[in-house]
Amino acid sequence: MPKITALATAVPPRRFEQMSAYHDHLARFLGGNPMAERIFAGSAIAHRHAVIDPETFFESNLTTRERNDLYVLHANPLGEETLRRCLERSATRPEEIDYFFVISCTGFEIPGLDITLAKRIGMRPDVQRTCILGMGCYAAFPGINRAREAVLAFPDAKVLVLAIELCSLHFQTDATDEIVVSSALFADGAAAFLLEGRSDGPSIAIVDTLTRTQYDTLEHMAFRVTDHGFRMALSSYVPKLLGEEIETFADQLLERNGLTRDQIAFWAIHPGGKKILDHLQERLGLDDSKLRFSRDVMRDHGNMSSPTVLFVLEAIARSGEPKPGDFGVMMAFGPGLTMESCLVRWE
Repeated sequence: MPKITALATAVPPRRFEQMSAYHDHLARFLGGNPMAERIFAGSAIAHRHAVIDPETFFESNLTTRERNDLYVLHANPLGEETLRRCLERSATRPEEIDYFFVISCTGFEIPGLDITLAKRIGMRPDVQRTCILGMGCYAAFPGINRAREAVLAFPDAKVLVLAIELCSLHFQTDATDEIVVSSALFADGAAAFLLEGRSDGPSIAIVDTLTRTQYDTLEHMAFRVTDHGFRMALSSYVPKLLGEEIETFADQLLERNGLTRDQIAFWAIHPGGKKILDHLQERLGLDDSKLRFSRDVMRDHGNMSSPTVLFVLEAIARSGEPKPGDFGVMMAFGPGLTMESCLVRWE
């Protein structure tokens, strides 16, 4: 069974206190919306990390090309730091990697991060590379699935996966409700994991995965290219839509593996926002302890899009609480409206 044998995360060095960032840099742009300060204060986020310099960024009205240049500039060192940290935790050399997948939706370049980072850390010239682009907050799961497929086909393979997003580069400065909400939520970060088929040490086994896309809700969550960065479309109906579907979705994954919700020791749910976590906790019947890792990640990092659910999984693993045989469920949600889940077991 494919197993995560190492997991690492990293964030940019700039760290912003949520309300200070609003009052010092964003209020003059977003303050025209009477709900803006209340949205920031009620976000359940204390701190976020970002690559941008707020003293200059919000005054510049950068073009998409200028923002993308900043993405390339910052994503390479942050990605390298994350990958090296992951490999060190597994005592794996870069030249041992057989497959390398990069996940991102906040920037684009050819040659891409798959090549530049493979070169920077010293992977073999014949490493098999794949980029998973433009899938948003749930994209870690297609990464898990592609890595899982590679290991099932080649059990001796070592697969390295990186999810990296620099959401701050696409902050907008108009005061619509959607922009205020996205400005209060999104941040920057990266996560990497190593997946292997054979391991005698502690690991997290990938037991099963499940995907569901609601094709009649495409307009409720999107990330659209404009001349001045990518613009988030984020409907206020998203928490309700997820809440209506989540029980059936979660139970389908569990039932086909002979499990029920009360047998799941850990829930790694993507903290897309406080309202989303509140709705899902209520509909799934989870007590506060089951979502504390998701809420902790949201408090300390905000929503970093695709890496965020891996931050939650790492927080669970780092706590030392999981015991061999414990099951966990990972979940994330994004454009589509798409729901992704993964059943894991600690080994």
